[in-house]
Amino acid sequence: MENRHEDLDISAKLVFDVNLALYLDLVAVLERSGVVTYRQMAARVLNISMDARDDGDVNLSNALEGIAKGFANQEEGLSIGLLKAAHGVRNDEAMGDIPLAPDQS
Repeated sequence: MENRHEDLDISAKLVFDVNLALYLDLVAVLERSGVVTYRQMAARVLNISMDARDDGDVNLSNALEGIAKGFANQEEGLSIGLLKAAHGVRNDEAMGDIPLAPDQS
């Protein structure tokens, strides 16, 4: 079998970009099916962004905050400031975060 892609350079950036594109497509499908809202995804991604900033990864934090803003803009311009104030709040639908699975113990 002929390898037509032998010159393809699989870099860390390419892998990240492909994973991000697949993730965003998955979120759109989940939102359309009613499983998750854009508000919930904005909150989740913003929490990850703020954790990355706390860990010193400013570039990743900025990229993720931009994605969170994109999700927030899908639902009547949800306030990123409000989501930042709720940073660290988990399992709280009122603040827009994805609920955690119930404890199985």
